[in-house]
Amino acid sequence: MFPAPLFVAFLIVTTPVILVFDGPIIHGFVIAAAAVSVAIVAIRIRPGEADFLLSSVIRPIAIVALIPALWMVVQVLPLNPFGLANSVWDSAAAALGRPLVGSISIDPGTTLVSLARYLSATAIAFVTAAVAVDRHRAEWILFALTAATTIISLMVLVARLDAFTFLSGIASGSAANAGTDCAALGVNLAAATALHTFERAKMRGMDQSRSAVRFRLTFWACFVAVAVCAVAVLVNSASQTYFAVICGVTILAVTFSMRRLNLGPWGFSAIVSVASVVAIAVIAVKLGSQTAGFTLAFADHAAAPLIAVTHHVLTETSWTGTGAGTFAAVLPIYRDVDELAAGVIPPTAAAAIAVEIGRPFLWGVLVAATALVITLLRDALRRGRDSFYATAGATCVVVATFLAFGNAGLLSTPVLIITASVVGIAVAQRKSRSI
Repeated sequence: MFPAPLFVAFLIVTTPVILVFDGPIIHGFVIAAAAVSVAIVAIRIRPGEADFLLSSVIRPIAIVALIPALWMVVQVLPLNPFGLANSVWDSAAAALGRPLVGSISIDPGTTLVSLARYLSATAIAFVTAAVAVDRHRAEWILFALTAATTIISLMVLVARLDAFTFLSGIASGSAANAGTDCAALGVNLAAATALHTFERAKMRGMDQSRSAVRFRLTFWACFVAVAVCAVAVLVNSASQTYFAVICGVTILAVTFSMRRLNLGPWGFSAIVSVASVVAIAVIAVKLGSQTAGFTLAFADHAAAPLIAVTHHVLTETSWTGTGAGTFAAVLPIYRDVDELAAGVIPPTAAAAIAVEIGRPFLWGVLVAATALVITLLRDALRRGRDSFYATAGATCVVVATFLAFGNAGLLSTPVLIITASVVGIAVAQRKSRSI
């Protein structure tokens, strides 16, 4: 399937550069690269891999992934006759003195760009799944993801020292959120890679000295990666990020322990029940002390004026949303003069999704993420030596979901690429091709 693996690896290893220069040009580059990768896979994929991918792996998930794209298309359609168009179009028509074709989105162009970004992320997940059907390619992609997140974590740490001016942009703003989220994902990816290396070494045996040396080097490299990512999280994050990382590492450790101890489904149910009760209790306590709603309850890092105006937007936005990607356009409509310094970066990705695409859609995303995590963990417990791919995917989905309620880093290009790639590997390796 050459050169599709190279395209996937190239996108992953360039995420540290994308973090620094993220913007419209980068968005276009990623969209073009994803489109070319899909074309290559469609032409070069082997028949056996294609049959396995479509019949056992991709089809049910692709149907769910299609729903957000369809809703974004609906948001840009002229819906005046159905009464679904945003009221801003009526105000604009009255001001201009002529009728306007209204839509749900207040900026259809921006919504179309967001649609293209979403489709590119979905394409990256699909291409990664197609490449990762082979376990050897999946292993290299996992190592590439670990290396990329570790480099981003190093960049985040160096940026705090003010030693390199070209990294000053990732010390604050949306790039800082993206770097923190990449570091949080990197902790889980590096830990999963270390456990995967340990498991492979035990199964293959280390009779040869070269194998033993290679195992030690790889394992210690993964350990260093975990340490670097963990330090980047500790020095740049708030309590909600720690909670997300702890949840991911706990799921990884529990799944590994269950496979080693052969606890079975009852042991799995007991552990999951206890962990769920603890997580729900922590979230409930936090929500009980907040009045801004659950999408803003964990945005401790955001400025108070930004949280206040975002809460105002949420209370007055209909269930249809204002259009994907329009948070920056709708925020000035609601804020006062003394809130101008708060900026236009969403306090959390969850709040941005609720404003732009609608609160029902946000709930649907949470349900889909929960179903994906349960499916991946169930399949991981049924697999043998390749279970760590599905486990890593489940942990990263959990971490990304929690991070979406802490900051807006999930909407950045590097986090989208890394998350999509991890999900692609997990989906491709959740079932064995030998069965």
